[in-house]
Amino acid sequence: MIKYPLNILFVFLFSIFSYAQNVYVLKDSICISKECFELQELKIETKNTVIYKKIQKSYDLFNGVFFDSPEKRLNAKKDTLKNLISTNSLRDYQFGFEEYKIFLNKNGLLNVSVHIQSYGSPWEYTIYYFFDEMNDTEVGEKLFMNKKMLLQICGKKLKTDNNAFVPIKNLNQYKIDTSIEGKIIGINLIFYDEKSRTNSGYPEHSVYFTWKEIEKFIVPQYRRRLTQY
Repeated sequence: MIKYPLNILFVFLFSIFSYAQNVYVLKDSICISKECFELQELKIETKNTVIYKKIQKSYDLFNGVFFDSPEKRLNAKKDTLKNLISTNSLRDYQFGFEEYKIFLNKNGLLNVSVHIQSYGSPWEYTIYYFFDEMNDTEVGEKLFMNKKMLLQICGKKLKTDNNAFVPIKNLNQYKIDTSIEGKIIGINLIFYDEKSRTNSGYPEHSVYFTWKEIEKFIVPQYRRRLTQY
């Protein structure tokens, strides 16, 4: 949740920040008194309906209702938030604020995260996605081969580098690290300790691999697209 001061009762701001060629984060704000609340929604210009529906499923903010456009979902967030503020029930409702980050959008491959934080609660959580825009599908751990060996390496790295003993079962949470020029530098694999939940959520642990270390575990078709300029 992003908040910032502004001496206006209600202000509605709309802006588009482009992070990549055809993927954007739509932003809108609602301000009351000296406090502003930022709302976000991911916009993919191509007709990736499966991908967008998957992203909407990250957190069920609207009781199973799906929207066919990010503009409609962003407006629904704004209307809901306005109503909660006007009825002074924002804290009781624990409205969920989503924040999007785009790590990679290259050759039809999209790596994003969706972070949520509940208002009035310390609970927060982040989900990471890797999509194939050309096929309108989620890649997830299909990015990797020799997964059993990679999981074993991750387990050892967690113990030696982080002193963490976390049960790891899959490789579907990760963020791809790139240089300013768009070159793949490495991959951060993310693991949550679901047995040690706290009031703020599940402890997050990560294992970092340089591209040189991880490329032998990347499926050839995706390795080519990731390294191609």
